[in-house]
Amino acid sequence: MSHATAQSTSFTLHGGAGTLAAWESVPPHDVEMRGTVLLVPGFAGSKEDFEAMLPILSAAGFRCVAYDQRGQWRSDGPDDVSEYTMAGFVDDLIVVADQISNDTPIHLVGQGFGGYVARAALAAHPDRFRSLTLLASGPSSASGINFAPPQLVARLIESGGQQALWEQMSRAVAALVPPAELEFLRNRIFTTKKANLVGIMRVMEGPADCTAALRATGLPILVAYGNSGDLWPPSVHERYAEELGARTAVYDGVGHLPNEERSARVCADLVAFWTDIDPH
Repeated sequence: MSHATAQSTSFTLHGGAGTLAAWESVPPHDVEMRGTVLLVPGFAGSKEDFEAMLPILSAAGFRCVAYDQRGQWRSDGPDDVSEYTMAGFVDDLIVVADQISNDTPIHLVGQGFGGYVARAALAAHPDRFRSLTLLASGPSSASGINFAPPQLVARLIESGGQQALWEQMSRAVAALVPPAELEFLRNRIFTTKKANLVGIMRVMEGPADCTAALRATGLPILVAYGNSGDLWPPSVHERYAEELGARTAVYDGVGHLPNEERSARVCADLVAFWTDIDPH
């Protein structure tokens, strides 16, 4: 997971706090181009979280771009926690959208915290996007969550740094992933800026409710999630989808990472969703 696949190309984007590391996967020459997709990773994540999805989606005709958010993994980021605000993350996303598609609206996909950023960006700039998919991304941290409140996680990282966070995360995943992937996950946590990790948790303490604004855009929305109850219970996702007037896609027995655990199924649902929007 530590490098681009043969079907994906590494490149650099410009963000409001420096350069942003990105991957791009384009359709084969004999496949009709059907649109551009921008994928935004969540807390403690990176573009690698979409590694398995990129070649599948590009083979279906979609140009795909995934990037590390400011301060994540291979992207630049400040050491000052105050520079990690929702406004900053959204500005980065819009600048990225402008760099990859100046004139054609983009299908936007956000996983976890990436969904928070994606929905805020779409609510503020609906003309830049064709659709929104919230992938394992609930409405807020106060909505019946099954994980530690963000303010507690922020304090843990502030006092113990990346080591404290890694100790918590590694207990949960050590028995589930092969050693090479575990090493990648460890390296990613320790390379990601501490200020990024604390800043995201602070943003998640009280994200703005943009539900009404999202629904008012009239743009198609898909709420996709695993039903294992990891992080947000299924009932929270279901209720949120109803409030948004969104479609749903549910993955049986999956937790917070359907993009990795059910990559092919997620891609099939995304392609079906986008095809319904723009039939070919």
